[in-house]
Amino acid sequence: MGQSDDKDLRDAVRSRGFQPARADVDGLFDQLATAERDEADVAERALARLGPEAARQAIERFASARPPLRGRLCKLVGRICQTRGSAELRQFLLERLADEDDKTRRNAIIALGKLDGGEIEAALIARWPLGSVFEQRSLAAAFGKLGGPDALALLRGVQTEDRELRRITDEALLKLDRTIGRARHQAEGGIDASVAASGPLQVALHCRAGLARLVAAELPVALTPRVVNDELVTATLVGPLAQLFDSRIALKFAFPLPTAVEVKDPLVADLDKSGRAVVAALVSDEAKRVFGAFTRGAVRYRIEWAGAGHRRGLTFRCAQAVAKRRPELVNDPTASLWEVVVSEHRGVVSVELWPRGLADPRFAYRRAHVPASSHPTLAAALARVAGVQAGDVVWDPFVGAGTELVERARLGATARMFGTDLDPTALELARTNLDAAGVTGVELVVGDAREWEPPVRPTLVLTNPPMGRRVLNKSLTGALYDAFLDHVGRVLAPGGRLVWLSPRAKDTTERALRAGLRETYRQQVDMGGFWAELQAFEKRGGSR
Repeated sequence: MGQSDDKDLRDAVRSRGFQPARADVDGLFDQLATAERDEADVAERALARLGPEAARQAIERFASARPPLRGRLCKLVGRICQTRGSAELRQFLLERLADEDDKTRRNAIIALGKLDGGEIEAALIARWPLGSVFEQRSLAAAFGKLGGPDALALLRGVQTEDRELRRITDEALLKLDRTIGRARHQAEGGIDASVAASGPLQVALHCRAGLARLVAAELPVALTPRVVNDELVTATLVGPLAQLFDSRIALKFAFPLPTAVEVKDPLVADLDKSGRAVVAALVSDEAKRVFGAFTRGAVRYRIEWAGAGHRRGLTFRCAQAVAKRRPELVNDPTASLWEVVVSEHRGVVSVELWPRGLADPRFAYRRAHVPASSHPTLAAALARVAGVQAGDVVWDPFVGAGTELVERARLGATARMFGTDLDPTALELARTNLDAAGVTGVELVVGDAREWEPPVRPTLVLTNPPMGRRVLNKSLTGALYDAFLDHVGRVLAPGGRLVWLSPRAKDTTERALRAGLRETYRQQVDMGGFWAELQAFEKRGGSR
């Protein structure tokens, strides 16, 4: 290959889409042998795209290769073995553990650590007492990925003054502890909502902004709910955890943890403010009470930095510090029961425990969905505002997946229930959800909300209409709402109620008043990206 050809290849190989041809192979191996490390890495990635053929040639060239090519060829074979492994390639890598070149041995260790198999773990364990501290760093990292009980025992016995080896060993120990315990955890572990803590626990219930007062109203009085702001309610849990599911409007509940810590404590001295707060929270007596009350099996947790990305380095250091004080707590981002959610607002760090491993039983009926169908917590809020009246005849004119009808049926008996939609498929999906919820007797009809009239005058119109976000052109919503409200004003029984969500609050309120309805409730609600108003109206002429 001439000098010009060699330069062209070096330029071409930098392209992410470069796919080497057979004629490029010799030039790429030359680049692997002679280039500086960065360019050699580029050549290695290009050769790896050729798969087993490149691995075969690398092994042939290895016999006569000298460093640094020797280590680079081993690394190339290891890369190919990860995706297109064979017994021959694995054996080549295992034999390199005794290679005369230190870099080759370390590259073999790194590659083997990304494979699996008992013979690999055994070979790496056998290499440990023979390796330099640099090899042992690579070995410890490999054990964290593929090791079992034998590797765990080896790492627990490591005594070293090398700080980097100590760090890698501690990280590998954390990984092995959670990996080895994971199978048993998945069979035996869980969160038990039927038991109660030994004493009261403070709990926070989060909801969509605007719905906090409704959440507080549906909780048992014994929990002493208190509205903190428009999206947060606090309560005191006395009794089983399952009581918190009495709120069908809350999105989730969590246990706030104390975050105060003495900065001079050596456990947290090298952590930033958020890290110190996490460690203080997890080793606190409050966390111990929560974990101990509701967790079956090992306590496995993951850390979520709200709005701050993964922060893997800080997560590891926090988990390491927690393990020293509370070794029974296992940091496991894959199979965790509890999520430790860290938030910072105006310089104040808060930490909450969310029961990640606890199934939410409230909306198990929701088997089918349609575009823009109601989130069940919103449907529950609409039903709560509507309330229950004897002999209610309920109509959902935009029935979608039927969620509003299910939530209203759960609150109390009705005389009749109707659901209409222009889409027959939506009616089929609504029937699926109604059946799953055990709600019977609902009459589902293809019908236009602006024209269809129930055979019995409804006492409650309960609905979440199209809002122009997914299924309806936004410019058409105004005309749709006007015609719908006029129709409701005609068909609603005297004293009957309309409860719905409107993204055009001022316009729909004025139209409802002109249609003979009077306003009884208005509340702005966060719809997840935009705001709508939860509105309730009553038809004039009722007995009340």
